Amino acid sequence: MDIRKATLTATLTLSILFAGQCAFGESPAWTKANAAAEQARQRGDYAQAESYYKEAISLQTASLGADNAEVAVSLNNLAVLYQDQYQYPKAEQAYLQALAILEQSSCPSASAARTLNNLAALYHDENQNEKAEPLYKRALGIWEQLEKKEPADEAAAAAGLAEIYHSWNQNTSAEPLYKRAIDLWGQIGELETADAADSLFQLGEIYHARSNNADAEPMYLRALHVWEASGELKHASAMTAQFTLGEIYRSEGKYAESEPLLEQALATTEQKDGPNHLDVATRLGDLALLYYCEGKYEAAEPLYRRAIEIREKNLGPDDPSVVQTRELYAQLLRHEGRKAEAQKFEEQTTRSGAAHL
Repeated sequence: MDIRKATLTATLTLSILFAGQCAFGESPAWTKANAAAEQARQRGDYAQAESYYKEAISLQTASLGADNAEVAVSLNNLAVLYQDQYQYPKAEQAYLQALAILEQSSCPSASAARTLNNLAALYHDENQNEKAEPLYKRALGIWEQLEKKEPADEAAAAAGLAEIYHSWNQNTSAEPLYKRAIDLWGQIGELETADAADSLFQLGEIYHARSNNADAEPMYLRALHVWEASGELKHASAMTAQFTLGEIYRSEGKYAESEPLLEQALATTEQKDGPNHLDVATRLGDLALLYYCEGKYEAAEPLYRRAIEIREKNLGPDDPSVVQTRELYAQLLRHEGRKAEAQKFEEQTTRSGAAHL
């Protein structure tokens, strides 16, 4: 799916206001350490950032006690730092320590929900979705209770949980969560982000799997608009969206709309994977079929030839996909009145089929 690292982590602010409680006072010493840690993290100096976060935690623990919410804030942010570096065991430990502190309060807090989001995303990155699912659900429950809404963080939790259900083929559960995330991003003007584009694409995939192309089409279009604006059309999801939308248009007879999408999908795949990759052969066959449907036989012919060549080179002459492409090419030749050439390819196909028996 993925244009960027899947983790949707959130760095908490350096002071937390719990519902029904007063804000904790801040010591200039740990405030300075936390600020320095965030600056170091932003410039990529992770070793320095880790040192400052640990200094802040030590100062907060000594002044406020080990179970103070300020300590949880710094622990969460240290965990995000570890997660950025794929140091998952260290990140998990820090998140769990932060949650142990934050969940002592009887009042649900945005800080606890964000840390739940982050730990769930960590488990999702590690393909431990059985652990991630309940954490996302707990985070969503907190976001629903809070009077002060945090749409971006709630959307991250909804999208993360939707992705898990989608990976489990539980699309009935995934669909409303994707919709929820998209709606929340729309409320705050963040539909032009990579996270929103990914959810739009996945929702399109769900609709397309149901043959509901009327709903799939606008999802793919909106996702492609975001990826095009951000220069990310070479990503696998973007290429899939181009191809699938092009196929939808072709099946609907919208050849003019289909053609640029399938041409772009071919060009992007060839640039990304090289001219002899099997995915290139697939895109060549898709575009050749479109040209065939349009009656552009001269344009389709070299594409079929290239597809046959690539597949034979990678799979051997008797592979079913090679045989099928030869059959399609023979049909094209017959439509052009080139019966002798068509018969030659049909005989090759027959021999290949016999070889498989």
